[in-house]
Amino acid sequence: MYEVIAESLLGFFWGIMYGAVAFFIVLLLSAVYRYFTNERLSSFIAILFGLGFLGFTGGLLAILEQPTFGGALKIIVVSIFIVWGVNIGDKIAEKIPKKGVSILGIGSAKSSYITVKLPHARLIYDIAAKPKVPESLKEELSEREFTFSADLPMDEIANRVKRRLITDWGVGDVEIELDQSGKVIHIAIAAKEKGLSVSIPEGNVAIPIKYNIAPAQLAAGDIIKIFLDNGEVIEKIEVKGINEDEKIITIVADVGLLERIHGAKAELVVALPAAIQKQPGISVEQKSGAIEEFEIQKIVNSLKKVGVADEVIEKIVKQVQAKLSKMAPPISTRLIKAVIIEELEKENPEAAKKLKNRKFWELKTF
Repeated sequence: MYEVIAESLLGFFWGIMYGAVAFFIVLLLSAVYRYFTNERLSSFIAILFGLGFLGFTGGLLAILEQPTFGGALKIIVVSIFIVWGVNIGDKIAEKIPKKGVSILGIGSAKSSYITVKLPHARLIYDIAAKPKVPESLKEELSEREFTFSADLPMDEIANRVKRRLITDWGVGDVEIELDQSGKVIHIAIAAKEKGLSVSIPEGNVAIPIKYNIAPAQLAAGDIIKIFLDNGEVIEKIEVKGINEDEKIITIVADVGLLERIHGAKAELVVALPAAIQKQPGISVEQKSGAIEEFEIQKIVNSLKKVGVADEVIEKIVKQVQAKLSKMAPPISTRLIKAVIIEELEKENPEAAKKLKNRKFWELKTF
């Protein structure tokens, strides 16, 4: 037992002695290697060099043949000192300025990596005729760096930068040009194309309707009138999309209309003059305090439900619009109701009474 302890202490002592010598030798080697190659010296290579330099090669073979605890401990301690020397030498070399290396006629090894640095946000342009990205995204990408293998062709590096921007930042499209050194010559980005859902107001849905006859050159944004085969007529509604091959037209309307026309087909689609536009919106305040956009078209729909004629509706809407335009937004729904009933009582008191008795007078039920 005492022999093992003595052997361990002796191995630890000689490990410190040899390790101190190996530490300074490997520290110098690591610093020189890092200084001229700009790469870190491998700890494994440093351990082999340090042990070999101190004459441990024969000792290692002897330990393998007749292993002793003290000998193994000595090699472990020396190896720890060597790894420590590699780390310290590497840090020292990083702080040494590299001016004068060319004077010695020794050049640094070619870097195995290339860094692509994006320009400042003001030099990141928008792609023409495509949706623009927020300025905050350009600020986030400003002067950001990407590192790639120098062995890759410059076209492949440009493609990888493009892929990173699309996958990591959700950019819709990227145009990028690099010179032979990897410097960005030109970069332009665009946001993703917006789908249909972002343009649908809350409480409404997009409704596809198959049609038989429609005007030529009909396009999204046109105002149309639709005559359905079930007798329903959809008045003054905007086209959101059209598929001429399948003869399907898409409109946006409330769920109530969907329930009425579900399964119906359009016998005839008529395009209305450009002068007949969708009624403008008004900012209104709900009972909950929420500010929402309210369309005058909802007044038209409500008046039709209580049996008001089209001519009277047009007159009332103009009068209501004239009064509301003089009020500072947001306007409460209660005030809108009062103005409508006041004008309706002048034209059709019976309809005004029906409208007044309606239980729900909120935007989504208008």
